[in-house]
Amino acid sequence: MRGSNWNFIASDPCESGSPRTMRVPTAALIVVAITALVGLVGFVRMVYLSSSYALAAHDTAEERRENGKLKVRIASIEKFVKQEAEVMGGLIAYEDHARLKYGLEAISGDIRKAGVGGLPTNDDVIFASMFDSMMIKAESLRLQVMSLNYQAELQESTFSEVSRRAAEVRGAWDKRPSSWPISGGRITSTFGYRNHPVLGMVLMHEGLDIANTVWTPIYAPADGMVEEVSSGPYFGNVVKVAHDSVYTTIYAHMQKAAVISGQPIKRGSLIGYVGTTGRSTGPHLHYEVHKNGRPVDPMGFIVASDQIVD
Repeated sequence: MRGSNWNFIASDPCESGSPRTMRVPTAALIVVAITALVGLVGFVRMVYLSSSYALAAHDTAEERRENGKLKVRIASIEKFVKQEAEVMGGLIAYEDHARLKYGLEAISGDIRKAGVGGLPTNDDVIFASMFDSMMIKAESLRLQVMSLNYQAELQESTFSEVSRRAAEVRGAWDKRPSSWPISGGRITSTFGYRNHPVLGMVLMHEGLDIANTVWTPIYAPADGMVEEVSSGPYFGNVVKVAHDSVYTTIYAHMQKAAVISGQPIKRGSLIGYVGTTGRSTGPHLHYEVHKNGRPVDPMGFIVASDQIVD
């Protein structure tokens, strides 16, 4: 069975003679057509791929520029977070010291961490596998910022508690005898049993005897109210100060009182002057501290000036 052919007739008007006839098999024409179509498709695909590559290269360059900007932003945020974390650490250290000083319970480390830490969840693992390291760092910074915000809120609340406690402690210290009543001098007799210098027998000495020159100023060791100003044969000129419902101080053998009964005084206020009135062998201050109505050793209530809560 013979296949069909295509006849192509070609003639040249400038030449004489019969036209030429060329027979082309149909199969050959189909091959040529298919080849041309494939070439066209390949050309179109090449143009498409070239265009796509150019666009991809452009997009990649844009992504790189954006990533560069993102890196700069993340580095800036990371620096800020580090600085704020250092500031927060300093505040926490200061508060821990203040809590120790004022007898408050320390804030636990778990509460300080504000819930940060622990094992990663499944969502965390999926998140880490889907995004690059920069995105993971950005998420880490976001969590750190959230933690700092929580800690700042916590710090505001706990500082308020410390402030209230400090005010309470200061109020208590202001009324607690805690400083020397006179400047200088020497202790000639301590608290406890002793041979009385005048009576010559062993008696309880309920205070301190501090020798100094006449007219040496005597100062209040704490805030209070003058309860009594009197004079008698034994203690001579006496001032008694009530500091609160717990503490009372007594100053005896004074040359002269500088306060009156009912007068409010502050720590460091002038009370009177050293003298030798009453039963005394020389100029000195007899100083007593009473706690809940009972005399106690004043040495237990004298601290260095830098230890007093101001």
